[in-house]
Amino acid sequence: MSLEGRQSPALRSGSDRSEGPRFHGPVHVVVAVALAGALITLSVSWAASALDRDNDHRLLVEQTRQAAAVISSGIVGIANPLATALKIEAATGDTETQFDQFMVAYVGAGRLFTSASLWEVSASSLSSVANLGGPPALNPTSSRARSLARAATHTTSFVVTQIRSGVLRSIGYAVAEGSSPTFVLYAERAIPANRRVAVEANSAFSDLDYATYLGATTDTADLATTDLSPSELPLTGNVARVSIPFGNSSITLVATPRGQLGGAIGAQLPWVFLIGGMLLTALIAAVADQLVRRRRVAERDAVTIAELYDRLNGLYAEQRSIAETLQRALLPQQHPVIPNVEIASRYVAGAVGVDVGGDWYSVIALDENRFAFVVGDVSGRGIGAATIMARLRFTIRAYLFEGHSPDRVLEMCSRQLDISSDGYLATVLVGVGDRTTGEIRLASAGHPPPLVIGMSDSSYVTIDVGPPLGVGQSEYVVTTAAMPSGSTFLAFTDGLVERRRESLDTGFERLLSATALRPTDLDAWLDGVVSAMGHDGAEDDIAVLALRWTSAHDRSELLSKPG
Repeated sequence: MSLEGRQSPALRSGSDRSEGPRFHGPVHVVVAVALAGALITLSVSWAASALDRDNDHRLLVEQTRQAAAVISSGIVGIANPLATALKIEAATGDTETQFDQFMVAYVGAGRLFTSASLWEVSASSLSSVANLGGPPALNPTSSRARSLARAATHTTSFVVTQIRSGVLRSIGYAVAEGSSPTFVLYAERAIPANRRVAVEANSAFSDLDYATYLGATTDTADLATTDLSPSELPLTGNVARVSIPFGNSSITLVATPRGQLGGAIGAQLPWVFLIGGMLLTALIAAVADQLVRRRRVAERDAVTIAELYDRLNGLYAEQRSIAETLQRALLPQQHPVIPNVEIASRYVAGAVGVDVGGDWYSVIALDENRFAFVVGDVSGRGIGAATIMARLRFTIRAYLFEGHSPDRVLEMCSRQLDISSDGYLATVLVGVGDRTTGEIRLASAGHPPPLVIGMSDSSYVTIDVGPPLGVGQSEYVVTTAAMPSGSTFLAFTDGLVERRRESLDTGFERLLSATALRPTDLDAWLDGVVSAMGHDGAEDDIAVLALRWTSAHDRSELLSKPG
């Protein structure tokens, strides 16, 4: 019968368990997490800052180009009046009058030019034809003026010259028109003494600090205009530089942003990442510290539990040893000697539980020729089952010695066991054999049928099975089986053939296969049968009794008939 108890997997594993990896202390883990978090945070912040700088520089370059476009349009506004005045003079021939009438709008205080002169160029000289405004800083009789005029006659644009006295004071423009005679219009534009020119709020320079230089260099002497003081020059850091064509020369524009061109969010984003990342790192480090501490507590608890399991395993082994010792003490220590009959038996404890079981077997000699045997199985385990087993064993033994038949023995026992009061059932097979005739008279109270292994074949005895003991008073029928010489009678409890999730018929078939080899040494043969049935790991106990007839008698074949 199956046992109700099961052994804990941890107890079964015993010392087979393996220890898991041990963690370092929380300080090591927290430091590692903090360093990793800080590294990631700094990397993200640096990337955000680099992206912001790159974006800001691209915006600066774009705005500087827009400012250069504004300056280029202003240069056109300077060149056009000069070219137009020359064209009017060439068309009218009235040099001074027309020149004065047209240029008066562009010359004077607060206007485009501080002075404007019309020069006539001859092969060897340069003479002033008309002049408007103050006298020009460049004397028309000077060699520099003649060189400037010649340069103007050889270019389609205007020619630029610097008027300086240590620093740049003004810029001269010269434009030539006509071939005979050739006239050159020369005008001067003053540069503020402090070079400061305010930037309009809505201009292309509104977000920029700038400086313009006449020519390709950014020397202080070439500074034309700026919105800064000289002490703040030259511009450094995030700067953009653009060269703007200016007649036969150029203007160099250098600009730097006054603030964050990409907006405040872009500038603050690296700090947001840095502060947020550090806070998140601190939070993760705190969580890691808690997790590691809990892991260490769990490891200590696991060690404690493992030690408890070791102790429980020891106690389990001790209890199991005691149970098996007690179980075997309840079984016969030796079998009686019966002529012509060889006897072998086995008891194997189930793999689950440490309680005493209720399986038993017994063989007794009744007289010179007759003997009796019993194989039984009490349901459940524990002291109660063992008590019922001992009580039935000795009761059945007494009834057999009194000379009662197997069916009568079971009938009387059915009156003495009641599951409602005792709490147990019992299956029992009782037999009485005659060694001289080979006849066995059997009665079964719910017990598995015995197996007879003949010289040529094996079969289960067809037996009339009555109710188990404990269900109430019952009647039983005797079945007679004849055993030829050399045959073996095998009685057993259901633990030998019963397995979980397997039909009982499969177990009976497996037993037939395990007993196919005829015994020569009954003890060794029975060991082989039990081993072949694969009892290792089975839950129920096993009691097996084998009887082998060793001499000839009157019966030559196995018979089975009602008694």
